[in-house]
Amino acid sequence: MSWLQAIPTELLSLVPLALAAGIDLYLTLFLLGLASHVGWWEVLPGALGDLASPSILTIVGGAYLLEGLAERWRTAALVWNAFHAIIRPLSGALLCLLLLDGRPAESVVAGAAVAAALASGAHAVRTGGGVLFWFDGASHPNLLLVALLEDVLVLGTVVLTLDHPEWAFALGCLALLAGGRVAGSQIRAFAFAVRLIWSRAWTTIGQPRWDDPEAFPGWVREALAADVTPASGRPRGAVAGAHRLPGAQLFVTGWVVVRGGARLFLYRRWRRARKVHLDRLTVLGVSQSAFFRRVPLKGVAPCNLYFGLGGPGTESLKAEFQEFSGNRAPQTG
Repeated sequence: MSWLQAIPTELLSLVPLALAAGIDLYLTLFLLGLASHVGWWEVLPGALGDLASPSILTIVGGAYLLEGLAERWRTAALVWNAFHAIIRPLSGALLCLLLLDGRPAESVVAGAAVAAALASGAHAVRTGGGVLFWFDGASHPNLLLVALLEDVLVLGTVVLTLDHPEWAFALGCLALLAGGRVAGSQIRAFAFAVRLIWSRAWTTIGQPRWDDPEAFPGWVREALAADVTPASGRPRGAVAGAHRLPGAQLFVTGWVVVRGGARLFLYRRWRRARKVHLDRLTVLGVSQSAFFRRVPLKGVAPCNLYFGLGGPGTESLKAEFQEFSGNRAPQTG
């Protein structure tokens, strides 16, 4: 760890504090502002001491309480966290400006970009994990317990950063390496949830529908052109999310395309189009919630498809999916 001690404290603090801000922005800012009043730390890194202003503490403290209230309800939590998809990276960048106050402009710009990315990514992973619980339909963990664990994590991160920034930096890097294996599905789930909000708003000015081939992205049209599965009729499709789909990652987003009697789920991985033949899965029904339509399927194990409310309607999905039932393992490509 001796080589870490040669790095300026402000740079070491950037990674852990950006991650903490992504998990709970307002608690992080409140704790940093409160640190100057505690007397434990005489000097904070950079210009973080500016957060000690009573007016700033009042604002971030109120926002922290408001966030806790909003996350008690699923709809409010989804809208709040979608809005903070913009707030988190901006706040991460501003936190970097305080940390690197007085340093060369090139360092500040590079640090702001890193802090914005880390705060945004941590927020997406944290929120996406909650979205997957929501999609799974299983019993949810106690919200108060989850909030308490997050608060303890943020508190520990802030205290460790102020006391031992080199250890906080090292643990932050380890968290990034460990989280990289599962973060993809959670980030995609969060992005899809944000899309569901837009789709919900679209229903006020448009009608639920399938999209025509002209609306398909290029990679979907290319995948369909390369598909040798016999199919008749004009294709139609819709954006969908898939949770626990056989052959895919935990959560992926893609397109469900219907061509005559063939139904495909197309998604991309490493820039390569992949497909799952949905006809070989058993449909268990179609249901609708406030933000999406859900088609539960069963192959080797249960899985689900999710459509935004601006996509095909419930009756249309029933007509397309409940007319077939497969009993063989799905094929992927």
